[in-house]
Amino acid sequence: MKININKIKELRNITGVGILECKKALVATKGNINLAINYIRKYSQIESIKKSNNLTKEGIIISFVKKNIGILLEINCQTDFVAKSIHITNFAQNIIEYIFNYKITDIIKIKNVFEEEKIKLIGILKENISINRFSVIEGKFIGQYIHHSKRIGVLLQSNLDNQLLMKKIAMHIAMLKPRYIQEKNIPNNVLHEEYQLQKDIAKNNKKSKIIINKITKGRVQKFINNITLYNQKFLFDNNQTVSHFLKENDMEIFQFINFELGSKYN
Repeated sequence: MKININKIKELRNITGVGILECKKALVATKGNINLAINYIRKYSQIESIKKSNNLTKEGIIISFVKKNIGILLEINCQTDFVAKSIHITNFAQNIIEYIFNYKITDIIKIKNVFEEEKIKLIGILKENISINRFSVIEGKFIGQYIHHSKRIGVLLQSNLDNQLLMKKIAMHIAMLKPRYIQEKNIPNNVLHEEYQLQKDIAKNNKKSKIIINKITKGRVQKFINNITLYNQKFLFDNNQTVSHFLKENDMEIFQFINFELGSKYN
């Protein structure tokens, strides 16, 4: 099977392994990037691939919180220079206020409404601009954090109106990037896939069935701890988990949105 060189380069950029390894993985998985990543994890015994969610894009992420509604918006452009332009900031502000005022949840509608303004902006800035995505949180007590680079943004909702504590948790989410709040929030298919993958990796050690099961369970638990907010070590105190910190402060997190520029996951 012939594999496009661009796919090989993409997989190499994601995993950091050699060209031949990437080509072998893509051939084995018939060109499927996601399956190839798992193939490399399985046969190269790479525990995790941190680059797998990242794309190379420029732009900004901004937030808006008012009247129990929080909005996170990502606008993309081609260069960092244009991302810092007041034109891009104003464009993003117009969009996010429109989303709030008209209670829009459909990205296609927003793109259509702002198509003319976007074309004018492209003419001014001389490079492509895109409205990549936005997400909305509704409910009481919404906290936020936007990194000074405007490349990372977090919104969350809790049971307490404590902006300082919510900002700390939002900063933790921004840095450690959990995908779910607790273990119960992880879809069964995600856990099943990771269990099978870790079991296959453990089998390569040629240990007894009991040892393989123990290794597999331990690695799956580590996977769970890494992707769930409550199970992660707290950014500001590695001696406790986020769950412990929240309990100490009588706080719960009900939902969160995490945008990183170009990331596949919300």
